[in-house]
Amino acid sequence: MGVPFLPALAAAAALASGPAAVRVRLDGQIREALMETYVEWVLAGEMGGVAEREALRAFAITARTWARTNRRRHQAEGFDFCQTTHCQRLAPAGVTARIREAVEDTAGITLWHRGRNADVFHSADCGGHTASAGEIWPGMARPYLPSKEDPWCARAGNLSWRAEIGWRQLEEAAGLRGIRHLRVTARSGSGRVLRLESNRGPMDAEQFHLRVGRMLGWNLLHSRLYSVEAGPDGALFQGKGSGHGTGLCQKGAVEMAKSGANDLEILAFYFPGTKPGVSAQGLLWRQHRGGSVDIWTIGPGPPVSEPSADAAWREARRRSGLDAPCRPRVREYPDAALFRDAAGAGAHFAAVTRGCTVHVQNPQRLAAQGELAQVLLHEMIHVLIGANRRAPLPEWFEEGLAEYFAGGSRRAAERSRVEALIRRYGRQSVLRFLQSGLPE
Repeated sequence: MGVPFLPALAAAAALASGPAAVRVRLDGQIREALMETYVEWVLAGEMGGVAEREALRAFAITARTWARTNRRRHQAEGFDFCQTTHCQRLAPAGVTARIREAVEDTAGITLWHRGRNADVFHSADCGGHTASAGEIWPGMARPYLPSKEDPWCARAGNLSWRAEIGWRQLEEAAGLRGIRHLRVTARSGSGRVLRLESNRGPMDAEQFHLRVGRMLGWNLLHSRLYSVEAGPDGALFQGKGSGHGTGLCQKGAVEMAKSGANDLEILAFYFPGTKPGVSAQGLLWRQHRGGSVDIWTIGPGPPVSEPSADAAWREARRRSGLDAPCRPRVREYPDAALFRDAAGAGAHFAAVTRGCTVHVQNPQRLAAQGELAQVLLHEMIHVLIGANRRAPLPEWFEEGLAEYFAGGSRRAAERSRVEALIRRYGRQSVLRFLQSGLPE
């Protein structure tokens, strides 16, 4: 929900593109989601059981960066991302308040290198030594994706695994009839298997790994950090770690957070030479704590919304008679591009509200037009509506209710419908619709 610009401002705003959304294939259906919602789903799927705040924040930035650089990965199939580890594992039902907070704290922040979003990766357990991108995917070498020892992952204790695979199964998976012998002939600098030799000839370890995973399941060869012994009935693989091992190691990141490292320190360890920020200039959010509202700004300047935000919050509660258990946030965006990418809203909106956070586009311009106080009041009422809503409600009702309490005129049609409901049922009954839903 949000406030559109006045017509005088709409022309300039229309120069930017629409909402930043992605198309995801989830449980057999293609769904559209805001980028920040997608990042929440990824955190729940990849690190849902993690409690360490700084590790979650670092992973949110990593997952968001990966999504930015890999968008349209499944374009030929009509969507952007799948829900498996081929892209990033998703678990929408597992999103918690802790995960939402980590995503909100890092809204719009990605990793940059030489003016472009970095190519980043992550895996569950690097086995104590990360892999360079080039050793896993030839042609993907990046200076910020090196092979290096990871003492944090090692300290957490690496996953050890073993898998016995019969020759008949390997024949099918590798496509080599009569295979009865297998040994490692080459390893990378991080110790990962590069090439294998069989009685039917040499094999590329990455292709072998993919074939075994696709044909026999991904629960057998957890990584390419393994040894192999040939026996009469099959091959015995013994290894450690889980995943390709390139980029951020989830287990290591959690251990770093437990040791007191913050999100930026974790990212600097796993992606040396990159710069986190909401833009290529590396601009980061700065928090300004007010009396009852926190204001987050980009860059060194003072917040424009102070003290208007505190006054809007007090007035919103007074007019509506509602309250919320959360402490509201206001995020100020200096331009339409940042607002679109981080808030996920079209540039024709002056502001939008997501949960307890109000995203405001170009507050300096709103203040100069004398519109900032009214916009903040409208959005603070949306915070209260969202905090008290327990039933599905149509957008016109929520927008009309916000306009009614804020005394606005941008959404006159919606406001008139709510006023008709109030005349018929009374104000308190209409407020109870937040709990019960609209009557038939």
